Amino acid sequence: MTGNEQDWHRISDGLSVMHALERVLGRRHSEKSPRWTDLGFPVIDRGKYAIFPLVVARLQKDDDSGAAVRLSDMRRSLQRSCVHFFGGDDFHAEMEFGTEDGYGRTLADTGAVVTGPPWECLWCIQRFAVVLAHSVDQPRASESLALHIVPMDWVRYRPLNPGTKREASRYRRIVRERDAADVVWSWPLSVPDE
Repeated sequence: MTGNEQDWHRISDGLSVMHALERVLGRRHSEKSPRWTDLGFPVIDRGKYAIFPLVVARLQKDDDSGAAVRLSDMRRSLQRSCVHFFGGDDFHAEMEFGTEDGYGRTLADTGAVVTGPPWECLWCIQRFAVVLAHSVDQPRASESLALHIVPMDWVRYRPLNPGTKREASRYRRIVRERDAADVVWSWPLSVPDE
C-alpha cells in the first residue's frame, strides 16, 4: 500500500447510497424511521437519523493538497451527480443550508466544520433531509465526507398550526432532538456488541 492509499479511505459510494435512499424513503409514507442498516452500507444508525460515511482522508502536515483535493473533487462530483439524478420530483436540491441555525448549526457546534459555499447540498425525500457534509476535524488531521439523513423538521421547520401551544411544544421537541444529535463519527466504525 502506498502512502497515498493509506491517507485516503473510500468507505461507500455516495450515489449508490442516494439510490438506496430513494428506493426505501421515496415510496413509503410511514411514520416510523427505516432500519438504516437494511440499506446495506456502512452506517451509523442513530434511530431517527443516520450518517452514511463515504470517505476519510488523513491530512499530512507536509502535503497541503493530496488527499484533501481528491476529497473535494469527490464532493463536487457527487453534488453534480445528485443534482442531475435527484434534482426534481420528490427530491429538491438548491435549498439553502447554512451553519447559522438548524441542523447546520448542530454540525458546526459539534466540531464538524462544514466546508464549501455558505450552503451545502441538501435533498428532501418525503419527511427526511439528506445533507452532504464535508467536514474537517478540529486538529486538522483528517477530512471526511458523509451523507446525513435527518428528519426534515431539523433542517426546515414548517409549523402545522402556528401560534398554538401544541405547535410550540412540537417545536421545542424538534429543537431538543436536533441539538442532542451526535454528528461526529470516525473510521473504522465501532461494532456494537452482539
